[in-house]
Amino acid sequence: MSGGVRTEIIEKTLSLLKSLPKERIKHYASFKDVQLQKYSGDAIKNVSEKELELQYIALRDLVNDKYKNYYKLDDKLLKPKGNPQYYDRILSELKGEKKETFGSAMRTVLFGK
Repeated sequence: MSGGVRTEIIEKTLSLLKSLPKERIKHYASFKDVQLQKYSGDAIKNVSEKELELQYIALRDLVNDKYKNYYKLDDKLLKPKGNPQYYDRILSELKGEKKETFGSAMRTVLFGK
């Protein structure tokens, strides 16, 4: 196994990782930061070339939203009959468009609307 192919795969993986957008929700550990540390450190030297290639393919599929586009969600899931605004409210919270106040949160918990 040649070292040139390994470095090429690592460089392609690093460029894909750098193209990932910033995470909307703050976590204790960021996926992007952890993976960048993994691929730029010494720990990656113990990984085989085949595993590096498989990890690159998985990351490429993740960046390209392969499975999101492959398994499209229909309106029955996105707008359920019981609570049609549920997913819209969650997505707007994630995007930071509108914040739910304490009063509106309590109303949602108590009355489900």
